Amino acid sequence: MKITTEEFQDYKLEIEELTALLHNEWFDLKNLIISNNINLERTLLVGYYEDAEGKEHGLLYNKKDNFILKFEVFNNNISLTSIDQVNEVSDDYPQLQVAISLAD
Repeated sequence: MKITTEEFQDYKLEIEELTALLHNEWFDLKNLIISNNINLERTLLVGYYEDAEGKEHGLLYNKKDNFILKFEVFNNNISLTSIDQVNEVSDDYPQLQVAISLAD
């Protein structure tokens, strides 16, 4: 999927803001992620949303450790799914392409 320069900048800003929230404000989510032996250093929170049932969904990307993880949080329990191919989630998270380019 080709994104415009404007979309790239918007996604970049979104990723930076979400990652800052994860590190500095969303301590419950941060602690759940860390408790699964995920090093948040150089990990970007690529996307995040909460659904109507109160479940939190998101995508983490870390180029250094070469992982993409999709997560779901409900009732303070986290479920993690490793993503092997970018195209598995690129429709739901087009900003992943931006995150990959930022991590170089």
